[in-house]
Amino acid sequence: MFRIFISSVIIAVRYQGALVSRVELFKKLFILGRLRKSEIARDKEVSTSFLGSKFLAFSYHTLNYLIREIFVNDEYKFKSSKSNPVIIDCGANIGMSVLYFKRCFPHSTIIAFEPNPTTFDLLQKNIISYELSNITLHNLALSNSTGTIPFHFNDDKGTLTGSIQSNRGGEKMIDVQCAKLSALLSEMDVVDLIKMDVEGAEHNIVEDLMHSGSIQKVKELIIEFHHNIPGENNSFSNFVRMFEQAGFDYSIRTDFSSLGVMQDIVLHLYRK
Repeated sequence: MFRIFISSVIIAVRYQGALVSRVELFKKLFILGRLRKSEIARDKEVSTSFLGSKFLAFSYHTLNYLIREIFVNDEYKFKSSKSNPVIIDCGANIGMSVLYFKRCFPHSTIIAFEPNPTTFDLLQKNIISYELSNITLHNLALSNSTGTIPFHFNDDKGTLTGSIQSNRGGEKMIDVQCAKLSALLSEMDVVDLIKMDVEGAEHNIVEDLMHSGSIQKVKELIIEFHHNIPGENNSFSNFVRMFEQAGFDYSIRTDFSSLGVMQDIVLHLYRK
């Protein structure tokens, strides 16, 4: 318990943002840390009061992790000259990223995709709980093809790693509907930001955007690239090269533990 207390204090003291006060942040992380220590299964809905309403998840661990990653670390922070940017959220999960974007840009238009039907149900509930407007939700996977596609997951409903990649998602499988993001962009004039956290499907989605030419409608992207997925050939250099050739510059964030271990590489791509 002492370690949870100290960890929560350190994060709250270091926190520089204005979206959550330091005192509120400390209380929230300390409470979630205690609840996370005592939870056994991750197969039932749990909730916490956050930013004035009830936020649902399948585990306190997930809530703790997402608040720290998205609201504390500002993983998806971007600047816009517009008060009403158009944002596409690929891999919205249970909606913490959608809430973050709406807190930053209350008048934004957000189009969100989440393929896992169980996770999508919580996403819908959270959007309703916060009474968020100008949001369109799609229970779809995204790739470079259309139709149905296998979606892989495991017994942990609170997982954040469900994927169309069998060696990333898990041992269980269902068929989900799949679409091309380029089809949506063909109906739009401009997209201010695409956020993408799709557990290994990012290469296929971006390949479709490049080949269709619809990438030219996009100002910025924040992509979590999954590097060193077991059993997959590494393609990071090819992935970045597509953006370089399309006229994007980029910044990179990641961490390192040891050679060969899977890494989540955050790419923030923007026009030169």
